[in-house]
Amino acid sequence: MPACAATSGSCHYGPAPQLVLETGNTHAPVVEIWRCTACGHGVTRPEMADVSPLYAGRESEDFLARDAGWVEALKNFVVRRLARGLLAFANPAPRVIADFGTGNGMLARALAAEAGADATIHALDFFDEPPAPMDNVRYMGFAEAARTLSGKVDLLTCFHVLEHDDDSDAMLQRLLAYLRPGGTLVVEVPNVDCVWNGWFGKACANWYAPFHRVHFTRRSLRALFERHDLTILREEDICGPTFALSLAALLGVAPNSLLFAVAAGLRPAQWIAEKVTRRPSALRIIARKS
Repeated sequence: MPACAATSGSCHYGPAPQLVLETGNTHAPVVEIWRCTACGHGVTRPEMADVSPLYAGRESEDFLARDAGWVEALKNFVVRRLARGLLAFANPAPRVIADFGTGNGMLARALAAEAGADATIHALDFFDEPPAPMDNVRYMGFAEAARTLSGKVDLLTCFHVLEHDDDSDAMLQRLLAYLRPGGTLVVEVPNVDCVWNGWFGKACANWYAPFHRVHFTRRSLRALFERHDLTILREEDICGPTFALSLAALLGVAPNSLLFAVAAGLRPAQWIAEKVTRRPSALRIIARKS
């Protein structure tokens, strides 16, 4: 049982799940989303001791392999701006940077472009082979990374990965093993209290079952970091690009450029709604290892 963010014990779940989702995935065709009655933290059940089979062949949407040229160009522009902001949190300037769960490698490549020639950028994921040409990024699988990067990383980014493992404490400890003392960790996860969960219902991209194994609240994410004695530098509400995936799920179609264009057009309204309600799509937390 996860540790409860509201009590001194473990999370307590009610008599019935919040949602029952048919996923179409052979490894977990039907899952349930349960939420703690005290702190709101959510979990996907049944549990999976090993989630790697879910990602075989890089077929999940986590790898973003189907973007049209203009969509990819726009995402690259946004991610380059994100990379500049992330680098500013590491003081002094980071020399060893790693992107954990790199997916298609977009963030790692952006960090390499923005960090300069003095920095070494690593992209880490399940697979031994990179998803695409990685330019000035050193790609490696998790097993190799654990052997070679332990205690060496100045800045570790982990975007929409922490929620993919059933044991958040073990997963965070695994991330911290990469960081040197004083190193900076940046984690972003979906927000279980997102305003759009009610609008899109089971189709909301924040659920993304069976891949999302845990569902964080602000409170439960912060409590996780505090349990591991991290110095929290900043917490941010993030307006995430989730509309295209939610619309695709609602319509029962594959994500495509048209839906991305519609979502881009709706983005101002999305941003305003999330600001007014204080129920963002995603939560970002930036912390320093002692």
